[in-house]
Amino acid sequence: MSGQAKNSLFPVVVIGLFCITILAGLIGTLLPSLNYLPVIGHTSFSLSVWFDFFSYPGIQTAIRVTLFTGLSASFGAVSLAFLFITFSYGNRLWKFFEKILSPVLSIPHAAFAIGFGFLIAPSGWLIRMVSPWMTGFTVPPDWLLLNDPFGISLTIALVIKEFPFLIMVTMGALGQLDIKKTLLAGRALGYKKEQIWLKLLIPRLYPHLRLSIFAVIAYSFSVVDMAIILGPSSPPPLAVLILKWFNDPVMSFKMLASAGSLFLFFMVMVSILCVYLIEKSAGVLRPWTANGKRRSFLAPIKPIIFFMGSTTFFFTAVSSVILVIWSLTWQWRFPDFLPSAGTLKFWEKGLESSFDPVMTTLLTGIVSAFIGLVLTIGCLEHNVTAKQRRTRNYTNYIPYFLYLPLLVPQISFMAGIQLLLVIMRMDGYWITLMVSHLLFVLPYMFIALSATYLAFDSRVFDQAMLLKRSYIMVLFRVKLPMLLKPILFSFAIGFSVSVAQYIPTMLVGAGRFSTITTEVVSIASGSDRRVIAVYALIQQFLPMMMYSLAIIFPKIYYYNRKGMQV
Repeated sequence: MSGQAKNSLFPVVVIGLFCITILAGLIGTLLPSLNYLPVIGHTSFSLSVWFDFFSYPGIQTAIRVTLFTGLSASFGAVSLAFLFITFSYGNRLWKFFEKILSPVLSIPHAAFAIGFGFLIAPSGWLIRMVSPWMTGFTVPPDWLLLNDPFGISLTIALVIKEFPFLIMVTMGALGQLDIKKTLLAGRALGYKKEQIWLKLLIPRLYPHLRLSIFAVIAYSFSVVDMAIILGPSSPPPLAVLILKWFNDPVMSFKMLASAGSLFLFFMVMVSILCVYLIEKSAGVLRPWTANGKRRSFLAPIKPIIFFMGSTTFFFTAVSSVILVIWSLTWQWRFPDFLPSAGTLKFWEKGLESSFDPVMTTLLTGIVSAFIGLVLTIGCLEHNVTAKQRRTRNYTNYIPYFLYLPLLVPQISFMAGIQLLLVIMRMDGYWITLMVSHLLFVLPYMFIALSATYLAFDSRVFDQAMLLKRSYIMVLFRVKLPMLLKPILFSFAIGFSVSVAQYIPTMLVGAGRFSTITTEVVSIASGSDRRVIAVYALIQQFLPMMMYSLAIIFPKIYYYNRKGMQV
């Protein structure tokens, strides 16, 4: 029973970690924005930094682009997800998506953005597919498809990347609703499938997705790596501009960056508040839900939704294919559909030059995912034992704190944390870099594992305890082996999240640590396409390798265990 008592420390540690770091980060951002930064002699509070921020050349355009991309991408991804679920749930297309969702989600944002850029560029593969026989182009057209001033290409890429995430979250939430009985009852009353979803199921599904939708909004506003690769550059979106200010050697720009971080935080919070108010005002639709109309007005757009949903996965898959082709290319003239000559030269150079960043990525990802897994299992075990013993359950409070790093723009509190670490002379250490990754790894691992872990049949555990075994022995020899597959998948998700981290590595790492993600983003705008493709594929390979191990290892483990029993 001592193990049961000790596991109450896990939720306390998690809550304390998230409270302290996020609060410290926001304070570290707030004070410099008010002209208080003693290390450079600013000791009096004033609003001069804010005046400088709003008068900075191009700031209005940067804010406008951020608003457009953030709101459009969030609305597009959420609307497409809900409509796709409405039309496709239970059919062959839905079942196909269930199978390919994990590898699609494992592709890092930066690697996808590079592949997407190779597709839609004026000299990209999509133009080559129809040239010159349809377009007449023998040279790339002078079209501004990438880095357009409105951020349209960035918006489309964000929708494509966030759509699978929302589908994954929805799949987990659907298990908490009795979908089949609701559909059968609605059909018996003569309602079309679309009407049943719109009037009954989506209103019940939305509360389970609320925080995930808020997280999508926050990410769409504050994304940096995809914005550097696909977004406008003069001026860039606000998050990219803030990062540029933080990396400027002139310290006064760090105060400007703090003001920008808080303003970005304000934009995200206002957007989330507007969505929340829209949700609360949805009661005006009650007469529509009870008007008795059986047919759906959405039926005519069903083929369009199927096409758009399938297109997101098409672009994701083809973006990986084009990366492979470019990485093996020696010569590829426009408008040839395929390269005229290939080589492995760029792979040889890329594998050699990327060795140190890959090792840093692997070490940071594995350690942060392992610590995240221990904390997640500890918190969930506390949840189980607290319910059994009817004691205070601290795990119930965890979701409110876990979602904070996802709801608050990364740049808004990571910048403050960096300033505090600089003041305390703790920046540039690997341990602080790993902890900064853990802040984003742990929420996704908790979300991925909690439903399956809490659904474990406690009677199996109780039967093992009746054999006079210790709590720790039963946990490690009975329960955790039976949950090995979801545990390893959770670990793979955590590792993938760590691999994709860009802002924490740039700010907390203080330039002393390079990961494969920072290398990919840094070479994306100015290097050879073949070199970029090699680096992007290496970044993409690491999460896929971990997902593959999560699939293969449980099969080997269970097979060997079965053989030992025989």
